[in-house]
Amino acid sequence: MAVPIRLLLALGLAVSVAGAPSPEGSGGYAPAVADTARPTVVALPDDERLTALPVGAAISGFLSARGLPPRAGRFVVTDTGLVFLSADGRLAQTYPLIGPVRVRDGRKSRTTAVSLAYADTAQERPFYLFRVDGGVFGTEAPGALLDLAARPRWLDSLTSRPWRYDRALVNPRNQAAIWLVVRSMEQSAYADSLYTLFGRPARRAGLVNGRGRKAGRLGEYIASRDSLALDPARMSSQEQLRHAMAHELAHRWQARSPGQIRTLWEGVQPIRDSRRYGHDKVSEHQAEAIAFAVHFLQSTTTDPAVVTPLEHYEQLVPGTGAMARYLALQPIYARHPLRRMLTTGSPD
Repeated sequence: MAVPIRLLLALGLAVSVAGAPSPEGSGGYAPAVADTARPTVVALPDDERLTALPVGAAISGFLSARGLPPRAGRFVVTDTGLVFLSADGRLAQTYPLIGPVRVRDGRKSRTTAVSLAYADTAQERPFYLFRVDGGVFGTEAPGALLDLAARPRWLDSLTSRPWRYDRALVNPRNQAAIWLVVRSMEQSAYADSLYTLFGRPARRAGLVNGRGRKAGRLGEYIASRDSLALDPARMSSQEQLRHAMAHELAHRWQARSPGQIRTLWEGVQPIRDSRRYGHDKVSEHQAEAIAFAVHFLQSTTTDPAVVTPLEHYEQLVPGTGAMARYLALQPIYARHPLRRMLTTGSPD
C-alpha cells in the first residue's frame, strides 16, 4: 500500500517547525474524570439474561484507565468484582461490580459499576465500549458484561467492593518534591524523545497555576511564552505524567505547524465517547491523538508482538493511526520494527 497522500503532502514540513506560534496553539490536558460509571439500562431478551453472577467468565478486550492509552487484556468475573489482567502480565487490577448502599432523602440506592457507553454493531466486527470505575473497556465479544450493564436485580444482593482511590504521585503539600518530579521528567530520556519530535520549549517547565487547577487541568502549554506547565500533585502515576507532557508538547506542534496538522487531520472522525477528553474540541482531540501515537510508538520499540494493537488506540481516539504513521517517518524511529508497516502498509 502506498503512503497516504496526506502524509506525502506533510513530508516537506518538519515536525519541529520554528517560527511564530499560532494564537490558537495553547491548551491543557485534564484527567478523564468523566470516565466514571453511571447507571445505564441495556435491553436484553429475557431468555438471554443471566440469573446469577457468572463467576469465572472472561472477556477479552482492552482497558483505558483514567483516559490513558489502552492496554490489551481481559476481564475475569469473580465474586468480589471484575479483575483486569493485562496481556503483558504487568497489571492485575480489580474493579467493583456495584457500589455501596447510599441513602439520600430517605431513599436507598446503589450505583452500577459497569455501563454500556455505546455499541457499534453495524460493522463486520462489532465493537462495544463499557464504562467501568474510572475508565473504559472495549471489546468485540462483550459476553457477561452486557448482562451486568443491564443491572439485573440480583446485582443488589452482592457485597460492595470499596471504590478505588488513586494515590497521588507526589505529596501535594511538598513543593520541593513536586518540583523534583517536574525537573526529573523534563530531563528524562522520554522527554528527550518528545523534544526530538516536537522541539524543546524556550522556557523550563513550570507548575499549573491556580486558574488552570480550577479548570481541572493536569498540564498546559502556554504558546505566548513557549513553555509548558504540569501538576504532578494531582496525578496518580508516571504514565499519567508522561501522557500529560506528550499532550502539551503536541500543542506546541499545533502552534508551530497548524497547516501541517490540518493536512494530517483530513478525514479523521470525531471521538465517539462523549466522556472522553477531546470529544468536543478538535485541538484537544488532536493533542490526544498525538500523545496516543507517541505512546504506541514508544511501547512498540522493543517487542511489538506483546502490545496493544494500533486499532484499539484508534477506536478510542480517532486520528491516532494517522499521527503514528507520520511520526514513524521521523529519524528517531528509523529503526522502529513497525516503521515499514506503518508507512507503507507492507510488513516486509
